[in-house]
Amino acid sequence: MVHRGWGSHGAAPAGFSPPRPPHAGQSLPSLFLSSSHQGMRTCLEEGDIMTDEDVANVRDVGELRLRDRWRLYRWMLAYERQLKETLLAELTFQEDLWVLKRSQVIGMTTTGAAKYRKLLQKIQPHTVIVEEAAEILEAHVLTCLTPACKHLILIGDHQQLRPKPADYTLEKKYFLGISLFERMINNQIPYVQLLYQHRMRPEISQLLVPLFYKQLKDHEAVAEYEQIKGVESSIFFIQHTAAESHSADSESYSNKFEASFLVSLSRYLLEQGYNKSQVTILTPYHGQVLKIRALLRSRDMGDMAVHAVDDFQGEENDIVLLSLVRSNREGRIGFLQDKNRLCVAFSRARKGFYCIGNLASIAAGSNSNLWKDILRLLKRKKLMGEGLTLVCQNHPDTKTVVNESSDFSKIPDGGCTLQCQARLECGHPCTRRCHPSDRDHSLYFCQFPCSKLCELNHRCPRKCKEPCEPCSVEVEKVIPKCGHLQTVPCHMPADHWLCQEPCKQLLECKHPCTRRCGEACSTCRCKEMIDVILPCSHVMRTECYKQKMPLSCLETCKQKLECGHHCKGNCYECVQGRLHVHCRNKCTRVLLCSHQCQESCFENCPPCKRKCPNKCRHSHCDKPCGEICFPCIQPCSWKCRHYRCTQLCSERCNRPRCNEPCQKSLKCSHPCAGLCGEPCPPKCRTCHRDELAEIFFGDEDEPEARFVVLEDCRHVLEVRGLDRWMDGEPDNAQAQHVQLKVCPKCATPIQHNTRYNNVIKAIQQKIKEIKLKIQGTREELEAGKQQLLLQLNSDRDLVAWMGMERSIMNTVSRQSLLDLENTLNFFASLSRLKQQARKCTVARERNLKRKIEAVEHWIGRNRHSFTAQQLRECRNEIKRISYLGNIFERLSGYENKQASLPTEAVALANEAIGILQRQDAFTQSREESLQRVLEKIDEWLPAAELQLSEAERVMITEAMQFGRGHWYRCPQGHLYTIGECGRPMQQSSCPECGATIGGQNHALTQDNVADDQILESANSLGLFQDLLLFP
Repeated sequence: MVHRGWGSHGAAPAGFSPPRPPHAGQSLPSLFLSSSHQGMRTCLEEGDIMTDEDVANVRDVGELRLRDRWRLYRWMLAYERQLKETLLAELTFQEDLWVLKRSQVIGMTTTGAAKYRKLLQKIQPHTVIVEEAAEILEAHVLTCLTPACKHLILIGDHQQLRPKPADYTLEKKYFLGISLFERMINNQIPYVQLLYQHRMRPEISQLLVPLFYKQLKDHEAVAEYEQIKGVESSIFFIQHTAAESHSADSESYSNKFEASFLVSLSRYLLEQGYNKSQVTILTPYHGQVLKIRALLRSRDMGDMAVHAVDDFQGEENDIVLLSLVRSNREGRIGFLQDKNRLCVAFSRARKGFYCIGNLASIAAGSNSNLWKDILRLLKRKKLMGEGLTLVCQNHPDTKTVVNESSDFSKIPDGGCTLQCQARLECGHPCTRRCHPSDRDHSLYFCQFPCSKLCELNHRCPRKCKEPCEPCSVEVEKVIPKCGHLQTVPCHMPADHWLCQEPCKQLLECKHPCTRRCGEACSTCRCKEMIDVILPCSHVMRTECYKQKMPLSCLETCKQKLECGHHCKGNCYECVQGRLHVHCRNKCTRVLLCSHQCQESCFENCPPCKRKCPNKCRHSHCDKPCGEICFPCIQPCSWKCRHYRCTQLCSERCNRPRCNEPCQKSLKCSHPCAGLCGEPCPPKCRTCHRDELAEIFFGDEDEPEARFVVLEDCRHVLEVRGLDRWMDGEPDNAQAQHVQLKVCPKCATPIQHNTRYNNVIKAIQQKIKEIKLKIQGTREELEAGKQQLLLQLNSDRDLVAWMGMERSIMNTVSRQSLLDLENTLNFFASLSRLKQQARKCTVARERNLKRKIEAVEHWIGRNRHSFTAQQLRECRNEIKRISYLGNIFERLSGYENKQASLPTEAVALANEAIGILQRQDAFTQSREESLQRVLEKIDEWLPAAELQLSEAERVMITEAMQFGRGHWYRCPQGHLYTIGECGRPMQQSSCPECGATIGGQNHALTQDNVADDQILESANSLGLFQDLLLFP
């Protein structure tokens, strides 16, 4: 038999006809017109698609507009996708057909047979077998048949559940609830009936004959079923009069009395040794199903099976508990009128069947004699009563009648009220009540006290069933090591006990030991607080045991940095004031993008990390503000009745500003005071006359004055004055910053205003060029990375520095490359100094390595960026260590040769070492004085291979000074910057074209141009002081 996981057989949709491709000989144009991946994705995913009629009319693709080419391209994608789906569906259908034709038996549902009727028509099965035919709609059976069918076999039981049409009216009015199986039997079509049942014990099957079946015989196997344990009868009906309840939300019924009784009965059956899988609770109402499941969960029996009768047809179980639910004065019994549903409910149990309900009320409210016949049958066979009789398995003569759920509490362990009293393995009796489960008491824990004694006759304090622990009774014993009398647990030998008396010994530091007598004094850490003088001469209060450890001085540095702020690092971080950390004061500069820098004070502020404000009517930039934006390639949307821009959104507009009055009316019905094609100002010339006529540029009170609203700050300004403001004054030689124009009232940057598109785009283009100049091109960055990687791989010590290679590969700017280059140069110099230290004696080598490691740790903390001051300080520190290494190497060489050192040479060497080991910075003047001493040492201790005055030369690259500079253009349009105050003080040559750049006395040369003009009134606001031009 072959069972398939039926999916789509692959047939194409009805009426599908794939669109036709372009005419022969044509080819699609190259559509990859933009380098922007985002723009390309937008063109692919958005926009309409060309229709089949439009495609048929295409003669030359090259003549199509760009928009139509995109529409044709999207049509081609849809055509290809539709063609693939059609071919895949057909291949799947043919594969299924090939497999099924080679199978002798095919199993499927009637719904699947209707869905895949096309497959059945191809297979042409000659024999069709329908199982549970009495529960299948007649139409579903007919869809399974094909013209080739020769033999139809229907198997079912029309006495049980009927088919369920989706519409109740169809079932009652047109009898669609009658299956083809039942219809054929009702019409006297010959059939064969199976007479032997192999499920129910005879006591249960007697309920079905002759009330449901005229003939039904029991197979001999069902007579061998065992009696239900713990219950007097294997079948019983419990009568009660508790009222039902109705749920308005679910439109279903429930009966709390019956639910509680069956849940308690379920627990009782489990206590008799039955598994949860052997018991099923049935009820005709879903409301009762929910109530029973809630009660089961509250008693930790949530995995017990509870089903509605309609959902359990075809299923069976050893024990079935049935709740009839209905109990009311009106005699309404609902689903219980259905004979087929009752047949299913009464025939699901194999060994035990227990039903609870108001049988008298149900029989009285029934429209037929069925329930009356059932009631007479139960009374005649004494299978009905107000209470269920439970029988103790251990004491069969002890019986308990339970009428409601609370009665089960009389037998909490599932037996009876008698005590178990069985003698356990330990000799104590079982204290539980009679319990049918765990008869061998393998799971029972004896609760009597343990009777075992220790060697000193102390009784075990634990329970009998619990394992005994070592005796913990405390007794006095003399400790052999010290002779102290101690209270010790009984089980512990005296020589294993740790004496708890305070130790009276003194430590090496002469402070008293704080350990116990039995503990070793060598493990004691003296925590007396003492003052320790550190190598930096600072005094630190710390615990005594830490004085032999390397301590980090936490004294605040407080030296004044070159930026003007006081250093906030501590003595350890700043290497005793010789290598300062970054300034930790907050930067207050305004960046090129008009945002305020959020980082700490630094010469070159890092790229702005805020969200980029650049946007247009088509899209917005989602990159950080410091990165270069992708250009928008959508058509420009600036248009009015008189002019229209035909350029792309990111290109400079090719239309003039429209100065015609706006023809629209405001909400107040007065004419708009704005211009044609521009957003209407929110102020009315009539309603807000005083506000609009307020003099700012000078022409606001003119009758014909027109106004423009700035979209960024919503200020309304007179258009002629604002035009002059935005267009700027004629070129002058005064140095100005490159920056966006700002609102003359509130200084908000103007970034979104269609009238001044060209001004804004021009400034944005200059900012983009400056960003590119600062960050560097991709080719420059890649070349710099490769050079640094070669340098890194050439030195084994540099390769060992973790993270350097990853930092190089992740570099995104020229400044970062310079910082990494300086880091590599510093590490390379320190690596050479380590090699030199190996030539010295052990003590001198340790001294040098300690100083080298201090510099390495400092570089590791600051290696992402260096200020000019830090570069000089690090270079001087390495030079100081290099001089010290030269002296140590010279002295160690003479000592290794066992040559005697002149007294004068030793004195000079000590003098030089004293100069080099001072705690303050190694300055130029100190180096000059050191050189004189080193020359004298060379005279006393000459050496051919090494001159003491030759120190390690560190190659450093100064940082790009873009932070405080101002940007200008040379006569050829090349950008350059001037540092310090930002004003030209001297002339030079352009590094790109050689033209004269700069100027004198804060004035530019005549052919040099400041890259932007900001009116003096904006400067007076103080908003652009110390502008940072790093993006």
